[in-house]
Amino acid sequence: MLDKHWVTETNVLLYRVQQRDQLALKILYDLTSTKLLHLITSIVHDSHESEDVLQDVFVNLWQQADKYSGNGSAWGWMCVMARHRSIDKLRRLAVRHHESTDASPELLEQLNIATDNIDNHWIGQCLKQLPLKTQHVILLSYIKGYSHSDLTHLLDTPLGTVKAWIRRGLQELKLCLSA
Repeated sequence: MLDKHWVTETNVLLYRVQQRDQLALKILYDLTSTKLLHLITSIVHDSHESEDVLQDVFVNLWQQADKYSGNGSAWGWMCVMARHRSIDKLRRLAVRHHESTDASPELLEQLNIATDNIDNHWIGQCLKQLPLKTQHVILLSYIKGYSHSDLTHLLDTPLGTVKAWIRRGLQELKLCLSA
């Protein structure tokens, strides 16, 4: 829970940033950057990329402080900005780190590493029984962390199709593993 004084100070500092007060921006950064970095890292999962996002957030905050209407807390507005910038970064990283959809052996190896439990052999065997595209979509989603939307762009496939492949694939995996 955030301290009421801290929230008030954040609101006042953002108001001063709206007035183009550079010292207020520095103080606001010192006051909030650790918390924002934690939020960003929880989304991006990479400390270097998270630091880049944090910098983008504060540059954007300086440039667009006048868009903060005063409704709600400044901290909430900053968190929303950080979340949006983090998601944008993930999308850019997904494009930059394009995964081949023909990489089934490598993805299966990653699955074996990621599922460090007694059933990993059976999971791999059950995955191999799925259609190739279904294997890839499930592995890219659950091992690589791609969202359905990301997979739609990556595979140039309609969203409904991606969701159907995942849903049917998970149902088939469940049946296979329970047999």
